[in-house]
Amino acid sequence: MKLASILAVAAALATAVVAAGPAAAQPSSTSVIKLTAMSQGLMYNTKSLHAKAGKIKLVFTNQSMLQHDVRIEIGEKEFGGTKKITKGTTTAYLTLKKGKYNFYCSVAGHEDAGMKGTLTVS
Repeated sequence: MKLASILAVAAALATAVVAAGPAAAQPSSTSVIKLTAMSQGLMYNTKSLHAKAGKIKLVFTNQSMLQHDVRIEIGEKEFGGTKKITKGTTTAYLTLKKGKYNFYCSVAGHEDAGMKGTLTVS
């Protein structure tokens, strides 16, 4: 008798998990922004980026033999960014609220040379 009760409970739980599965498995919306460091000069391919508030996937490609990265901040508060790389691509994930953020290369002197821009999150 106990085995029948256990099997009935297990069947009910399995049905509940299957019924909840597809709704729970739906992915959340992620904005993808792409930025490239040009092969010549200390510059990115754009000075302006746009994304939706929430989870953001930042894809950074460095075409240069010099080391570069992308960091995201408002004022002096940093929210994250990519690691420093040469000749390659790296990805970082951030969660940002609506606002205007600065992006820049954190390698010494690169931001001052012009490797910076604005990320608008709406």
